[in-house]
Amino acid sequence: AVDEDPTSPRNLYYYGRELYFNKEYLPAKRVFEEYMRYSNFPAEKAYALRYLAQCDPNNAEKHIKESIKILYCRESVLALANHYYKKGQWKLCKKTSLEAIEIKEKLNDFMTEEWAYGHMAYDLVAISSWQLGHWEDAVRYGELAAEMSPNEERLQNNLKSCSYRDWE
Repeated sequence: AVDEDPTSPRNLYYYGRELYFNKEYLPAKRVFEEYMRYSNFPAEKAYALRYLAQCDPNNAEKHIKESIKILYCRESVLALANHYYKKGQWKLCKKTSLEAIEIKEKLNDFMTEEWAYGHMAYDLVAISSWQLGHWEDAVRYGELAAEMSPNEERLQNNLKSCSYRDWE
């Protein structure tokens, strides 16, 4: 389809996505960059930029921030918080995760991703708080994350491994 209509945003988006799913990151990067030239659909552009961030890790923060500018949504803000988590930038991770938590409204379109409305934001606040020595926040947000996903063993174990006595 891209060969037949190389400027179709829809075709480029799905082609880039397929390349990404097949771990062909450099070709996917090129296709998503081309896609950005033609698309006018904010939700899809924001999603494409999050894919692009994964295909182009040296510019990931830039791509995710552009995603947020195009469409302010929990998915993009949480992607930025996760980027900071991976980089060990704990203050930015905590700040951005708290911002994600404040975004309550789900977009009413097919680009809404349920993972963004689960425990992840709370978990990232807990982890970054722990790294920063903010013990009470670590426990409070860890408990919230564990309540949201009671079957997630890692979250339960995180809570078991910490207690206020350990910090005194």
